[in-house]
Amino acid sequence: MKRVAYLTLYWHPQSPEMGAETRRFVEDLINRYRLKVEEFPSDRNFCDLSPLNADSKRFQDLMEEIERRGDIDNVKLKIWPSYTPAELESAPLLIWRLTNQAIEDDWYDMHEDGYQGGPKASHKRCPACRAELAQVRDLWVDVRKMGKRNLSLTYSFEIILSAPLAQRLQASGLTGFTLRPVWDYRKPYQGEPRLFQLIATHPLPPMASPPTEFERVQRCEVCGTESRYLKHTYRWGRIEYDDYTGHAYYPRDVLALAADFNRTAERFGDLPVAHPYVIISQRAYRWLREQNVKGWTVEPVVLVE
Repeated sequence: MKRVAYLTLYWHPQSPEMGAETRRFVEDLINRYRLKVEEFPSDRNFCDLSPLNADSKRFQDLMEEIERRGDIDNVKLKIWPSYTPAELESAPLLIWRLTNQAIEDDWYDMHEDGYQGGPKASHKRCPACRAELAQVRDLWVDVRKMGKRNLSLTYSFEIILSAPLAQRLQASGLTGFTLRPVWDYRKPYQGEPRLFQLIATHPLPPMASPPTEFERVQRCEVCGTESRYLKHTYRWGRIEYDDYTGHAYYPRDVLALAADFNRTAERFGDLPVAHPYVIISQRAYRWLREQNVKGWTVEPVVLVE
């Protein structure tokens, strides 16, 4: 795994002279560290740098110098993982992340019920935090939002497939999922469904923690639903930054329990839309690649003894 840093510097000078001095310092940084620049407008006080190797000494030295410079008063730093094909193809389990969120939520939930879990709602919900407790009917959505996509998410992170992709998945022999029809909200239950909801049905045990680190844990005292994030917030002196290279860890013996599609015991995100991650097998990963479907990515799970 390579760690890639995306860095933007901002400054808010109290005078034009101070602004000019900060700009000269940033220009000097660019020259001394041989940095490539995405944006550095002459009439605005920011500099957006091209991606950097976050594990290099050059990056470490650069960040130390910026941290000491108080007039650069707003530093936006995000570190993301980059995996080689070999790393992805050798991982027994991977977190499956959809990158396309084009489908609105269930029409009745969103427009009529206000996510309260009423008698016609798609889900039973906690009356306090409104977390989804159980799905009680098929989804009704505006199917036109799907366009020509084969794969997308609702705003509440339900996974939606086109009918052709759902048919191929049903015939694939992959395990650990079920499919539910998704209906056009204007004519629910009429005709053949154009979309399907993929639900990972196979539960995994909790992640190994440690070494998995969590943050921003919430718990509803009424229904007991918990939500969290994989830890990504860190500090570099005065600078707070986000590092998304933290891994999900499982004991190695989880492989004997895993299906091709699995759901985590943990829910991630904020209530009420916190949801389990979907973890797929290497076999499911290769099948998805063979379908040439866009709108998703994966991240290897780390197995520990």
